[in-house]
Amino acid sequence: MSKKTIAFILVPIILIGSVLLMNFLAGKKELPPERPTPEVKNYVKVQEIKYDRIPVEIEAFGRVGSSQQVDLVAEVGGKLLQGGINLKEGQNFRKGQLICRIYNVEQRLNLLAAKSNYLNILASALPDLKIDYPDNYNHWIRYFDAIDIEKDLAPLPKARSSKEKTFLATRNITGEYYTIKSQEENLKKYSIYAPYGGSVLSVDLEIGSVVNPGSVIATIIRTDKLELEVPIELRDINYVKTGAQARIVREGEVTRSWEGTVVRKADVIDPNTQSVRVYIAIKSKGNDIYDGLYLKAIIPGNSVDQGMRIDRNIVRNKNQVFVVEDNRLVAKEINILKISQNEIVFNGLDRGQLLVVDAPANASNNMVVDILN
Repeated sequence: MSKKTIAFILVPIILIGSVLLMNFLAGKKELPPERPTPEVKNYVKVQEIKYDRIPVEIEAFGRVGSSQQVDLVAEVGGKLLQGGINLKEGQNFRKGQLICRIYNVEQRLNLLAAKSNYLNILASALPDLKIDYPDNYNHWIRYFDAIDIEKDLAPLPKARSSKEKTFLATRNITGEYYTIKSQEENLKKYSIYAPYGGSVLSVDLEIGSVVNPGSVIATIIRTDKLELEVPIELRDINYVKTGAQARIVREGEVTRSWEGTVVRKADVIDPNTQSVRVYIAIKSKGNDIYDGLYLKAIIPGNSVDQGMRIDRNIVRNKNQVFVVEDNRLVAKEINILKISQNEIVFNGLDRGQLLVVDAPANASNNMVVDILN
């Protein structure tokens, strides 16, 4: 047998023997003892269920608006002229200040002519009044002497008999008087005065334009009486009462606040938000609140007789919480009475039950737990 043949046979025998020897020796080696699997414990914090009378506060955000917003509408036609203010957006004005006027020279001259004609009628009637109605003549002569065609007519002296009344009617004194009074009222429409102190919100017609009766000249708002309009959810609207004193704050400012009073509640639901609009009159001194400002209202509501306050993040699946019974988590449904931004007020659990206020992220029904003191 050649050396190559012998080597070809011995090499596989040696390899197989080595593998068998290694397996034999490995079987003789002792295995390390198994370590016990550590027991995983789930810890929870609990709070005992206790009910008490809880004052309820409703928080809502809204926009400040004027309590009065008016469109200035021209009742007569003519050229629009400058008044006592610059008719521009944002312009402030005082109550009674002339905002703008309409050219009225022709109308004023017609009124003066009518008053002159009226004086002529009275002058021709005075001799007859002196003869036929001497007991009332002094009233008529004083009335005639007091007439100033640059001023509004004073009221007519009262007729003392039906005969005197007939005389005044046949001389057209009564008719001319009321015609002139009508012209006086119409002349006042050519000047537009501010009904309150405020600001010009928008301008529709510039000075120098020709206006027609019914044209909107500008829109003004009242700035000394502002209201905060807030939407209140339907479930909370019964807690809000007209006349309630509210606190108004700006988000992020805890040191500054304003007082307010709930003045009215809407009788309809906003279809877009499914909420009810509540209006709060703001008590403000100075120019520290502006129309359009976004503020938060804190409104005290009716108290809950038997309730408990907890954080909102404790509640799961809208109305479920965990309680601990025999060291196990048990899911319970609660009766939610009031929801705020961070808290809820509820009842529906038995007094003395242990409410879980801090649970593991994987908490589930029937999970074994230990209570942290």
